[in-house]
Amino acid sequence: MAQSEEIFIEQINEFCSIVDRSETKIIGIGVPISFESRGYGYGGYQFASCDLNDYFFARKVIPEGEVALLAKVLGVCLSDTEIISARYDVEGDGNYKVVVGFVVDSFDNIPEYLPEYTVTLSVPACRYAKMLINEKKQEGRIGYDERMHADEYFIGEFRKETPYVYNQASYPLNTYDETGDMLTKYEPVKIPADEIERYDSFRFKVVTLPEMKIACSISVPGSGEFVIFKYFAVEQQVFTTDAARYYLHDYYGFPISTDDGGYNSCFGTRVSSFEALPECVERITLPGGIYLHITQLEVNGDNPSMPYDVAFNHIDRLFLSSHPQYQRDFSKHVIARFRQANCASVFVPLLLACK
Repeated sequence: MAQSEEIFIEQINEFCSIVDRSETKIIGIGVPISFESRGYGYGGYQFASCDLNDYFFARKVIPEGEVALLAKVLGVCLSDTEIISARYDVEGDGNYKVVVGFVVDSFDNIPEYLPEYTVTLSVPACRYAKMLINEKKQEGRIGYDERMHADEYFIGEFRKETPYVYNQASYPLNTYDETGDMLTKYEPVKIPADEIERYDSFRFKVVTLPEMKIACSISVPGSGEFVIFKYFAVEQQVFTTDAARYYLHDYYGFPISTDDGGYNSCFGTRVSSFEALPECVERITLPGGIYLHITQLEVNGDNPSMPYDVAFNHIDRLFLSSHPQYQRDFSKHVIARFRQANCASVFVPLLLACK
């Protein structure tokens, strides 16, 4: 049986433990995933129709038989091995490569006549946070009822309950049963040596953004409205317009200043124009210019709390102090972008510093 050796280290909570895994050799079907990746038409304008990630890719190639075909070619019985996926060449902002396949003992004597897009990957030995997943609420199993809930736990409460942070020396893994149902989520972890290392999974890139037209909803602080769900209630009317055809589920969140010195919260979708948009949404143009894009290697389940923390509390030490040619532009607001079911990141407005 081809399985990576796994050694239990400690129990964090009912669903999460710390384990050491030996080197894992994976052979499977691979695909690059980028900000322009789109899904497989699950129907309508649901986000599964429009956004590709490792989770949805596994739900395609495992039950559709592509992984089973590869196993047949290699003479592997899937019930005797671990069905697994790995994210590698991770760049942040939902850009990475993924392989979905199974564990093998070695890559020796592999034939040439393999299915298209077959990939081999050696995952280095590492310590992992192992999170149990039970989306179908199967009797006799326990786990998070959504993968995204596990993502959010990992970048939230896990950081508060333990000294561990993401370890970029290895790769995130998921395991599945033969139907494509996710069983476990593994995130590589380490104990950082100092505060700088604690934030070393963040990536900083200075970019120039164009003006962006946003169809959105607005909520007033204290109103009791949650602006994201307010927009979700009307977004289908936006998605049916030609203005949204290139930007389905390209979400942005940001504040707008009010005359009394306060702000209102906005959340919506980027559009090509404001023409023919429904009356139920507001039309706001975000200013272009120089921004610092802050993203992270770990998938954060669309929870921008860690990038926000860096943007508002650590940006001087982590970026500006080593890039004196830039300074914060306080005339503009920070913008959050959401890659649905993949990640959230933020854009911090910058100015060229006066010489």
